[in-house]
Amino acid sequence: MEFNVYAKNGSVSSRAVSVKKLCLGRSCSRDIEATRKRLDEKRAEGYAVYSNPNICRKSRYLLTNEDVIEVQGLKVAGEVELVTIVNKGEVLISVGSDNNDTTLLHMWTEALGKIYDTAKSKQMVPAVVAKDAWWYEEVKDHWDRLNLRSYVTVSGERIPFQNFMLSELVDLEYHFRTNPWLREDGVVLFSGSRPRLPTVPPNVYKEYWPPDFHFEVHDPVLNRAISHLYRVQYVEEQH
Repeated sequence: MEFNVYAKNGSVSSRAVSVKKLCLGRSCSRDIEATRKRLDEKRAEGYAVYSNPNICRKSRYLLTNEDVIEVQGLKVAGEVELVTIVNKGEVLISVGSDNNDTTLLHMWTEALGKIYDTAKSKQMVPAVVAKDAWWYEEVKDHWDRLNLRSYVTVSGERIPFQNFMLSELVDLEYHFRTNPWLREDGVVLFSGSRPRLPTVPPNVYKEYWPPDFHFEVHDPVLNRAISHLYRVQYVEEQH
């Protein structure tokens, strides 16, 4: 996978990355205890639930930087996330959207019991990353000030869907300390997301599924941004 790396001095270089592991942060709020209580409520309902913050794996062939993703079912939801790419000792930062097939968020079988496991729903659809990147060392000192935003189209109008600072999530150094293997060559990490804005119409991703997803990371210190837009295309006619 090719990335254009923009340095703060204005220079641009390219990096060809051989992706070896695609990793996804789950329940990565910096308020670890509050998140743990929420997950404990699911456990109390009888679900098998992962701990938090948590890293799960996704098949690497599902990573794409294309402008269209093909999905089987209608109920596919995106979410903006910061993306870390480790390549031959270098650490790059970009932005992406990991998608979920929301029909699989809650599962139950006689063999497995009740499962609350987003790894299954994430495995069903692609993860999208932008084509541009920055050097991690150039944003490390103001990490918490990076701003993640996303937008969706509702009735022909683009509306804000998410807007949060990285100060709301555990930072990259936390992930590196707790999971040192994330520093291995070829690891791509989607480092978690936050809920939708309260102004989003309540029927979005319940009765209405947006045809596209636009995401970006803004750096207010160096006054720059990386963004990407993709459309959702269904491989079969929806009824």
